[in-house]
Amino acid sequence: MFVGRLKELEYLEDNYHKEGSNILVIYGHKGVGKTSLMFRFVRGKEVSYYCARPCSFEEQQNMWLQELNLRVDRDEDGLGRILNAQQNTTEQKKVLIIDEFQNIVKYSDQFMLWLIRFLKEQSKEYLVLLCSSSISFVENGFVPRIGGLALGISGFFKVPELGFVDCVTYFKNFTTRDCMEVYHILGGMPSYWARFSDKLSVEENIKRCILHPDSFLYEEGQRIVAEELRELNVYNTILFCLANGLNKLNDLHVHTGYSRAKISVYIKNLMERELVEKVFSFDNASSINAKKGVYRITNRYLHFYFQFMFQRQSQLIMLGSKRFYEDYIKEPIASFHQNGFKRICTEYLTILNEKEMLPIKASKTGEWVGKDGTIDIVMQNEEWDSLLCFCNWEKEILTIDDYNRYLGIIESARLHPDHIYIFSAGEFDENLKLKERFSDELNLIDINTL
Repeated sequence: MFVGRLKELEYLEDNYHKEGSNILVIYGHKGVGKTSLMFRFVRGKEVSYYCARPCSFEEQQNMWLQELNLRVDRDEDGLGRILNAQQNTTEQKKVLIIDEFQNIVKYSDQFMLWLIRFLKEQSKEYLVLLCSSSISFVENGFVPRIGGLALGISGFFKVPELGFVDCVTYFKNFTTRDCMEVYHILGGMPSYWARFSDKLSVEENIKRCILHPDSFLYEEGQRIVAEELRELNVYNTILFCLANGLNKLNDLHVHTGYSRAKISVYIKNLMERELVEKVFSFDNASSINAKKGVYRITNRYLHFYFQFMFQRQSQLIMLGSKRFYEDYIKEPIASFHQNGFKRICTEYLTILNEKEMLPIKASKTGEWVGKDGTIDIVMQNEEWDSLLCFCNWEKEILTIDDYNRYLGIIESARLHPDHIYIFSAGEFDENLKLKERFSDELNLIDINTL
């Protein structure tokens, strides 16, 4: 089921209707829905599609020629024949999609030159979409590889994960809380959502679609890491540590025995692929009581895999999915959901900020990671007016004592809030509700509002 992507479709349509031929690079994580987006966009348009495979350029040409029903002849110019076969025979602008184009560019110094030359020689107009699942290649390797030819590219567009609102739209039979739990585990990846059924409970979906050895997602954690990285033993070790709370450089060094320099190199590679991020405390807050250099896994499913499955493969195989869930996931998953809940609250506030529905128009957003507690979301405008947010998933009832503890964290950060928002998956006690009623700065928000 196709949901969301209104901005992405609008971007593609705007470029399609521009005068002349142009080339766009469309990229994003595997499974984020790039191909579905492009196929939705080309409905009713003249289109040619090719999915490149990782092989030699000569073999690539042969496969492409065969797909075009053209004769394979090693003595002729295969690339020229391929491009000539893309001739537009209609008055409509033609869309040429080359999926996983890095598999061509990596092994051919001539492809981009030929493609740009072909477009310049044509009297008809084309929109070329170069699509890739290799974020690192597009952002770090593509332009240096093709040099000045990059001037022939009209734009780069990264396809983001779908948002929580899209998740709610997709799973029509789930409650808001169910959708949150699914979103915490699978992130905004529609290819993962397609594996779940909203006719089953979230728990049953985890057992059947993640923990069962015949399920698609069972090996997905390893596939994500192995797709572009070597030395999996090192990367797996680092990711396992991060998923289980060892998130500072020195913690990783002490636990693994790897040198700090080695860890930094491997984390840099993970960050380039957007699997890990480095978290900095909000820059206007105090650094005295803040943690420095904290790393975090950004891919939600990868975090789930390394927190619950990676170190317990033997137990999972021996016990089976149902018993394994009861013994190793049912209780500790609440803390995992806590981290995911922050992401949903951030999305919610970002949408309100864009619509100018917050008490301030925030120009920057971050968090403050303290030694004794965290301010989950910090937003400030140009005048340094602050909106601070705390997110609770685990506690069933938040009390005035929790509020006072939050104030203590704010004092440690040396921030002066103009507004305090508290999001909770549970309830608020009467004293805290009374505090909100007589406070200009406090706002209490439950998950049904989200």
